[in-house]
Amino acid sequence: MFSIIAEISKGFKDLFPGGRFRYVLVVLSILAAIISVSELLVMKFFVNIVVQEGEIERNQFILLGTGMAVFFLLTRLSQYYQRVYRVKAFARSFKALKKVKKRGAKNPEWGMAFEVSTLLTQGTQLLAVLAFFAIIEPIFALANLLVIMVILTFIGKIFKRHLVVQEELHMRVDGKRARPQKRYGARIKAGESGALFAGGGIVLLLGLLLFMSYNGEITLTNTLIIFFGTRLQNGSLTTSSRSLMRYAKFKAGATSPDEDDA
Repeated sequence: MFSIIAEISKGFKDLFPGGRFRYVLVVLSILAAIISVSELLVMKFFVNIVVQEGEIERNQFILLGTGMAVFFLLTRLSQYYQRVYRVKAFARSFKALKKVKKRGAKNPEWGMAFEVSTLLTQGTQLLAVLAFFAIIEPIFALANLLVIMVILTFIGKIFKRHLVVQEELHMRVDGKRARPQKRYGARIKAGESGALFAGGGIVLLLGLLLFMSYNGEITLTNTLIIFFGTRLQNGSLTTSSRSLMRYAKFKAGATSPDEDDA
């Protein structure tokens, strides 16, 4: 886990100069986290409406449903602009660092920047969901935190090894690079191994959630909300695992002028 923090922190400092460029990226990551928690709030709102469907008046039901739909659309719109604007943020940052290459040149720094942005977003999102769980169900939140730390530690070990693997794969031996099958295969296998381990951890959390719900320790509404939140965490961990391995590839490719960006 610490190897992930150290490497991505270094990439963040190398790719984005100090001042407003870093602030913009951090704000975009925080915005993504707010959007994620907002989606959980929308889901909680939706579940409450469904549970109380027979107890509220028709007009109030329609009004609440409409409000929920509008709020959900606003979160989608915010997510769209958050993802699109980061491209402009990268371009301005690279211009400040004078890393923009001639038109048509292949630029691994762009790939690294996208992965750093993705990892910051996913990391902030994980923290936001953990905080949300801590508010509604502290006991489950503690178990959730322990499982997430174990998962990230495992992914971190894979990432640390894969940085070395990608450097070796990009070294030319007798004027030749490793075959694409080997280069892409190694990256995909590493990313999916982390994703698979994350999936196993999430299964344990869902089992704990089911057990606590069966024993009446968690309300029906919170059970459903935590279920969707846990699935959201699974998506974040899976995305992070794959993104880390792509980052390793782009970092190794940054020293190879003719390396592609795929």
